[in-house]
Amino acid sequence: MLLVVAVAVPSLAQDAGAPEVVVAPVASCPSVPEYPSSERGTGVAGAVVLRVTLSAKGEVDDLQVGQGLAPAFDKAALDSATLCKFTAATRNGTGVPAIIELTVDFALPAEPWILEGEVVGELGEAMTGAEVSYGGQRTTASPQGRFRLEFLTLPAGDAWVLVNKEGYAEKGFPEVFRAGRTTRVRYVLNKERVGGETRIEGSRLLPALPDVDHTPQVSHFSITKADIDRNPGALEDVTRVIQQIPGVAADPDLLATFFVRGGGPEEVVFYLDGVPLTNPYHLGGFASIFNPMMIESADFFSGGIPARYEPALSGAFEVRYATGETKKLRVWADVSMLTAKFRVDAPISEGLSATVAMRRSYFEAYFKILQEFKLFGSNAVAPDITELLVRVNYKRGNHTTTLSYIHASDGLDFIVKPGEQVLVNFAGGLKISNTSQLAILQHRIDLAGDTQIELTGAYTYDHNTIALVPGKIGEVEVAGSGRKFSNDASRDDILVKGDLTWSHSASNRTGLGVQYAYRRLALLGEVTDSRATATWTNEPFVETYLPYVDINPDVRRHLFAIYGEHTWKPFEAFSIEGGGRAQFDAASGQVSGSARLGAAVSLPTIKTALKVSVGVAAQPSLIPLQQDPILGNPNLKPERSFTGIVGIEQPLPFEALLRLEGWVKALDQLVVNPDTPQLLAEIEATGAPVYRNLGTGLAKGVDLLFLGRTRYFSYGASAALLFSDRHNPLAAVVKDYPAPWDQRFTFAAHVSFSPNNKWLFTGRFNYRTGRPYTPVIRFTRDDANQRFLPVFGATNGDRYPGFYEFNARAERRFRFGPLDMAVYLEVLNLTNSQNLFAKLYDQGNFGKSVEPEAGSFNHLPIRPFLGVRAEY
Repeated sequence: MLLVVAVAVPSLAQDAGAPEVVVAPVASCPSVPEYPSSERGTGVAGAVVLRVTLSAKGEVDDLQVGQGLAPAFDKAALDSATLCKFTAATRNGTGVPAIIELTVDFALPAEPWILEGEVVGELGEAMTGAEVSYGGQRTTASPQGRFRLEFLTLPAGDAWVLVNKEGYAEKGFPEVFRAGRTTRVRYVLNKERVGGETRIEGSRLLPALPDVDHTPQVSHFSITKADIDRNPGALEDVTRVIQQIPGVAADPDLLATFFVRGGGPEEVVFYLDGVPLTNPYHLGGFASIFNPMMIESADFFSGGIPARYEPALSGAFEVRYATGETKKLRVWADVSMLTAKFRVDAPISEGLSATVAMRRSYFEAYFKILQEFKLFGSNAVAPDITELLVRVNYKRGNHTTTLSYIHASDGLDFIVKPGEQVLVNFAGGLKISNTSQLAILQHRIDLAGDTQIELTGAYTYDHNTIALVPGKIGEVEVAGSGRKFSNDASRDDILVKGDLTWSHSASNRTGLGVQYAYRRLALLGEVTDSRATATWTNEPFVETYLPYVDINPDVRRHLFAIYGEHTWKPFEAFSIEGGGRAQFDAASGQVSGSARLGAAVSLPTIKTALKVSVGVAAQPSLIPLQQDPILGNPNLKPERSFTGIVGIEQPLPFEALLRLEGWVKALDQLVVNPDTPQLLAEIEATGAPVYRNLGTGLAKGVDLLFLGRTRYFSYGASAALLFSDRHNPLAAVVKDYPAPWDQRFTFAAHVSFSPNNKWLFTGRFNYRTGRPYTPVIRFTRDDANQRFLPVFGATNGDRYPGFYEFNARAERRFRFGPLDMAVYLEVLNLTNSQNLFAKLYDQGNFGKSVEPEAGSFNHLPIRPFLGVRAEY
């Protein structure tokens, strides 16, 4: 630490020819200065050089910094030097003044990485005595299944964390060493040993292969933040990762919304930290409100939805944010060509920490570049998206309290000249804005194994404004001038609930919950009068001149719910699971809910899991026009689905997994309306409500998922075949037709290559059958209003061409001082496929008898994204 590097001794007169003997001064320093506590976390390391002037007696005449590092380091070095003892320099035995230089080295202090968590069985039971080993250290899980390991340096080699217990399969889990941080984990052991199940080698940038799930839960997928980073085309959005799951279809490059097993986007319920969200998207589907930098885990169910979620016809998706627990300052930043994101976790006191996270888009800059290439209309203005999260977390023993506030807003305001035939073509002005606020207070008590109690209180406010504004651009009248609509919609939700998850033993697990929710939906303004438009129709972009109607629904609901789930494993190879939810609306007297029953059989000789699940769900509708007291029907019953699923999960001997599911979904009590103005008038004349629960539907299909991994590669494919039809008894001619989400065949394949823990390359190919749509077969003249009116063919009687796209991503990770860095490049739609999203018709020219002509509204072209990410 203290090193003499130079000595200067003044010369003295001496006799000619006399031998000269010079002895350098000596420094004896008893202590090494500590690394300044104020500088911990800065990553600063280096040396301070001190200049010490000594008298002929070895006393310090002057002490100063010759080469500094930083004030705190300089002071520590000076303080340390005052404790040193010096022996004077001599010349021919006589003490002489001298200058000595001391070098004080400051190395980064060793900060431990703590790996702690619990080891449990398939039902969440504590794995007492399980052995956890990594980097030459090993420990044994406590009676509660908990363990803790501490490392001062990065363990050598490329080994994963190994967990084993007698009678269970030894398993390997990839974990990344993070000095000064605590990684909390939950490792699940399977009973039987499967060939290739211990994974101990390979790049940590590749995903671990999922285990065969031997529980009765079907159609379940777990997603992590790393899955977003690994998925080219996800556009930093977790819902776009879901779009790659079998049985899910979407328009991935345009919208973040998705369709599950032939159902619409409104048939999926969304949750954030246990709180249901009525509006999980920006701008009606442009992007989800889930900040990828905060995501700790996510669970998606495309069937067999657990009773803890509110009833849904098709699916449930829940995102869990990180609590932000930390004992040192942590900072993340991510800047790409789309958005800028940052997150800060800061310790406040023992067990108390705070998190601030923000995401802001700048699509306008990116779209401006695309406009230069004539890919977007010259007057289009890109949407803006902003999100802010503030979270305070307090942990003491087994108790954790979290208070969160989330603000999300977005907007879109553009006007486009008529006649522009480019990728985006909208004649007129449109303004959309939305603001959402969410406040959550949660208290969790963690008990042994997977047993916990969670209490939640939340308030959600969502306000949306939309306006179509006519007018002129200069002297040019925009098409449709004089037609306008605008409305303001707001939602208020108050939620109070309590949940208990209880693992009785290795054979029994129970979940119980109670919930109260107050919900208010209010809309004031105009909407398109679609009461005479075919239910579930998918029409091209064409001006229909439908009138706008004033509505003012004010729906208030007081929902009381109780729910329970239980998993029972009477013997090792067989388990059953049941759950139910009863939900009562005190305001309307309506009853809704869900129920399911599942079973799983394990075949030990070939390690196969066979599953079956049946369920029913009744989901209330919240479409404003349907709920309007005058034009709609506030007494509508919840729509209902009956689902049956059979599945098989099979591990393969070459480190791969195969999952196959067949399913059928019958629907009834679907809300329908007439499809012609004449039928609408007839129904109104009788005094009967226009919207009624008379519709039915049937969807069926097969989903396939295949995943594999080697030392340097991970790969996979998903495929789905589905048929989804609807029946509308109120329709005039075509009563049975495909649902607009009936994309018969979907296929996705991906491969990732990672030669080490620095580089990751991924390619992904997507294909989807085109959606059904209702074609325009001709136009008629409306001489009174000087316009053309479209005449439609059979409802959803035609189909768009298929969609295909190839995306690629490269990522390089490295260390830069105290920062963990990553630079990534994505190229989307690498083949520049001109996929047709929808047909689009211009206005034509009535005066010259030129009918509207069909154009194309295409998916997005080839486009690159470059970004850089840093973690401190």
